Amino acid sequence: MSRRAIWPILVTVELVLVTVFTTGRCREPSCSEDAQVRLRQPVALVVADEGRRLFVANRRAGTVSLIDVARARVIAETAVGKRLADLADGGEDRLLLIDETAGELIVLKHDQDSLTVSARLWVGDTPVSICKLTPSRAAVACLWPRQLVMIDFSLPAKPRVSKTISLPFAPRRQLALSGGAKAVVSDAFGGRLAVVDTESGVIESVRSVPGHNIGGLVLTADGTQLLLSQQTLAEETPTRADDIRWGNVITNGMRSLSLDDLMKPDNDLLGHGHLHPLGEFGHGAADPAGVSVIGDKIVVALAGTGEVAFGPKLRSDWPRLRVGRRPTALASVGSRIFVADTHGDSVSVIDSDKVEKVAEVSLGPAPELTPAQRGELMFFDARLSIEGWMSCHSCHSDGHANGLRSDTLGDGSYGAPKRVPTLLGVADTAPWAWNGSMARLEEQVRQSIQTTMRGSRPTERQVADLVAYLRTLTPPPRGAETDGARRGEAVFQAHGCARCHAPPTYSTPRTYEVDLEDEMGTRAFNPPSLRGVSHGIAFFHDGRATSLKEVFTRFHHQVPANLAPNDVDDLLAFLRTL
Repeated sequence: MSRRAIWPILVTVELVLVTVFTTGRCREPSCSEDAQVRLRQPVALVVADEGRRLFVANRRAGTVSLIDVARARVIAETAVGKRLADLADGGEDRLLLIDETAGELIVLKHDQDSLTVSARLWVGDTPVSICKLTPSRAAVACLWPRQLVMIDFSLPAKPRVSKTISLPFAPRRQLALSGGAKAVVSDAFGGRLAVVDTESGVIESVRSVPGHNIGGLVLTADGTQLLLSQQTLAEETPTRADDIRWGNVITNGMRSLSLDDLMKPDNDLLGHGHLHPLGEFGHGAADPAGVSVIGDKIVVALAGTGEVAFGPKLRSDWPRLRVGRRPTALASVGSRIFVADTHGDSVSVIDSDKVEKVAEVSLGPAPELTPAQRGELMFFDARLSIEGWMSCHSCHSDGHANGLRSDTLGDGSYGAPKRVPTLLGVADTAPWAWNGSMARLEEQVRQSIQTTMRGSRPTERQVADLVAYLRTLTPPPRGAETDGARRGEAVFQAHGCARCHAPPTYSTPRTYEVDLEDEMGTRAFNPPSLRGVSHGIAFFHDGRATSLKEVFTRFHHQVPANLAPNDVDDLLAFLRTL
């Protein structure tokens, strides 16, 4: 039987097994007897005591698990927060932890087999990563505020915010450079990189690479190249099965960039770089995530396909090893590689010399999954697509958008690529598709799987589960109201913007002609919701506006060409509050 023929069977079997084996007590020998039944979702790892112990940050449970590596067993689990996003080694028996929901940096003291909280510090809304710069300094990236927050640890028990740096994009990954004097920060959704002087707070440059979903940042062993895992979407290529299968629609790869070129803004960033594809015909490699370098070996987690790929040098035919479900973060010591299997609630242990998985440590028993939780597993699972080339997340980054266009059958035909919309708040904005042709969210999900991802026809339960998950996705947090925003709301009302973008969803179910036309002659479009609009990367159905300001100053969308600059500024201030 061919790989293509058995693919839908494997997907169905996996979904059944997830339901069966995530109910009740854990029967794995790696589980503690008194472990609580809960979802954990490990997202970050820190190796301690020369590889004898491993700390694991669990996103969903808000806990930190301690693994005895020799026994491949969890020996302690400590509740420390609400929704953990990252973990870093703070030195001197300290761990630095980020709580995305609480907006806190948490300093943990570890002593033998115990963890205690020694400090908590508010750092801002939605912190998503932490980067240790020096023994006394660290940087925290805050997603929706678009900030890099500098932390001073001169007094370990009393960390403080020393500086806040505004960024031109929503950040996620970070990497310390030049001994911590500088850092490179990546766009959470698109392909931008910022080089920041962490001491002065100056952004030295903002560069772009073709691509999106930057999943990992690391330097090569000799320190001359920056490696980043990413995806590239070919905006003009239709989502036909053969084009996806050959990697013509989505390229999943590892990009190498000259660090010297990155640090010199006048240099061509791509001149000495290269994109190394990770997939091959018949075997996609969706959603490359965490990256690790062990000597001359480069290891990357393939989150969408549940694998780890590695090789002795940069090349396209890396061998792969099956690990757990949605591997995201990596840590290593010697020849051992630890893999956080986020949706498997486990940590895989790999011997990189033998190229084999030597252990899988269960983090504890999990409850029976809800429909929304089952839908979350599918959203990030590339086996929903043809041959593992893409997941829902591949275009809708963490439920948001990548700022790019895709030529799907979402509007009924090929030839008119449309901007990928955000799914944050999508449950409230019927109908769906740019032309408003989908009356039910279930219809949109089913069509996306079959004609965009070219996967097998989903079952009714799969569709219902995915819709249940989509209904949990809320818009980004609203911005603070200001005097300018209040004046901007008056401008919004005066020019009839609320006719198409009516509160509270700032959308309406009809289609309208607004002096826009796609390549197929379509002139009527369903207005997208304006909630979270300031976090977009491109605007209009085809992304022709590259900034929100350009919508009004260049394209004069529903406002007169002579709209006063002050009115434009006030209108933008209002839109930033939505």
